[in-house]
Amino acid sequence: MLTRFEVANYKGFKDAMIWDLSTTRDYSYSKELIKNKTAKNSIVFGKNASGKSSLCAAVVDITTHLLDAEKDSTPPHMLTYIGNDTPIMSFRYDFLFGNKKVTYVYAKTNKREMVIEELYVNEKKVLRHDFVNEEENFINIAGAKNLRTKGLPNKLSVIKYIYNNTILDENSVINHLVNFVSGMLYFRSLREANQYIGYKLGGEKLDDIILRNHKLEEFQNFLQDMELNYTLVPLTLSSGHTVIGAKFENSSAIALNEIASSGTRTLMLFFCWLLEFENLTFLVIDEFDAYYHHNVSQKILKIINSFKDMQSMVTTHNVTLLNTDETRPDCAFILDKSGVRNLSERSKKDIRKNHNIEKLYREGEFDS
Repeated sequence: MLTRFEVANYKGFKDAMIWDLSTTRDYSYSKELIKNKTAKNSIVFGKNASGKSSLCAAVVDITTHLLDAEKDSTPPHMLTYIGNDTPIMSFRYDFLFGNKKVTYVYAKTNKREMVIEELYVNEKKVLRHDFVNEEENFINIAGAKNLRTKGLPNKLSVIKYIYNNTILDENSVINHLVNFVSGMLYFRSLREANQYIGYKLGGEKLDDIILRNHKLEEFQNFLQDMELNYTLVPLTLSSGHTVIGAKFENSSAIALNEIASSGTRTLMLFFCWLLEFENLTFLVIDEFDAYYHHNVSQKILKIINSFKDMQSMVTTHNVTLLNTDETRPDCAFILDKSGVRNLSERSKKDIRKNHNIEKLYREGEFDS
């Protein structure tokens, strides 16, 4: 699990921004949202331009270096905080794998070029690799101690190099780290195209995903659960390509994409990724319910939270979710200039389930 994250000089963050998921409380309800005393399912609230999208992209930046997967499409000159003199961005991830606390730290000067990598196990440094000054570099990891890493190009993570070029014990921290990162996915509901970061390479049209996996009936049932009563059928276009069609009474089928609202398109995107949730370790969705009715928002969040082995983080402006069973004060975070902290930390009150948390939020109880 990811228990803590820190980033500096990246996109909207000039100084170190710390997101601590381990500041949980002893609430007696919605216990399934907590795992190993860490927020398993997080919601991040924040005003416009508060940095929610920056936080989403920052959390999955690790996939850029450890995976051959989809990368962030942000232009390189837009990655560092505008106005900062230093070109170096820094990242720190704290994980809990069983009883091992694993900390991975790296710094880089642009999207791919790294300056330094460090790895700690239970707060003991087991790896250091400086791509500029290599004199003090070392590896103290079983199976990789004698691996030659001198002269590695700075676009190649030494962690990834070790993973690909050594025979490691199944319980190696390198395996745990790479396996977790391999299951990280970020997508954004505000973009109708299937654009994402992490998890895998390559894109595919949403119609093709559903039809290829023979999930058309399941997709129809999913939409009906969201109160959209379409009758869906395969529809072959004049080009010979088959898409999803909507059949209406006394009329021929029409391509769903031609009539679908923004909300329906977003639900279609969510459904396609839902087919992969069993394989994910950490899911990030920015503005997950931007086009949803509040009832649909709650249903979607319930689906996300139902996956016991998947950590999740979603951003939203929908504060009605604060009074549902799909979150609790130590899993709901507010991001502003002071940082990102959960509601329990941001209030002098002992926030409990019987409080109207949405009302407290609107009244400014959790403001800095």
